[in-house]
Amino acid sequence: MKILYLYPDLMNLYGESGNLCALERRLADQGEDVSVDRKAPGEALEIAAYDWIYMGAGTERSQKAALEHLRPCAGALREAMDAGKHALFTGNAAALLGREITDAAGQVWQGLGLLDVAVRERRDTRYTGDAIARHPELERPLVGFFNHCEDWEGDVEPLLQVVMGRGNREGDSGEGFRKNNFLGTHLIGPVLVKNPHFHYWLLSRLLGRTPEPREYLYEEKAWQVTYDALARRKDQPAE
Repeated sequence: MKILYLYPDLMNLYGESGNLCALERRLADQGEDVSVDRKAPGEALEIAAYDWIYMGAGTERSQKAALEHLRPCAGALREAMDAGKHALFTGNAAALLGREITDAAGQVWQGLGLLDVAVRERRDTRYTGDAIARHPELERPLVGFFNHCEDWEGDVEPLLQVVMGRGNREGDSGEGFRKNNFLGTHLIGPVLVKNPHFHYWLLSRLLGRTPEPREYLYEEKAWQVTYDALARRKDQPAE
């Protein structure tokens, strides 16, 4: 399986490279021959050659630099999405796929145009804190952390429904996006490490089969401890 890791030095806040490390391990445990191409800005990209595409979160400045370098590949990314290729964009990397991003200074940046979404960065507000979110195909909720300043406007199928935290915009529980096999979420942590059941779901989609059973006891225990703590905090009455 060939994996494209976009801009690991530029877009790797919050240990988001852990998502790729965890996926490599699980694929290897399933007997898959895995190769990872870690591409820096300016290097040639052959999008169609890969089975899975990944980009993690970065600062707002790094995000814009990544956007400028990736924009020439917008057509190839759309073709990959339409062909059913798999991808995951975490943190503010997800916003790159929209029509445009208006930064906190009011400058408008043309997005990749794969989603009918306009993103506006808030000058005076950051949305930070722990989060619980539900996935429609999973019994157990996801846990993680938000740290972004984005409001999304537009028509997009959300990946998750927030139970604790904030959705793509104020007053909307829908979070992230899902279009074909392209997925995006603001949830960081990293999301695949913190949520082994979501990782299993993604792995089964990549393999096209039910994965062979493997135990990841430390990851399972870490999820349970985190979820229990967040659930208690969520249910506490306001003072």
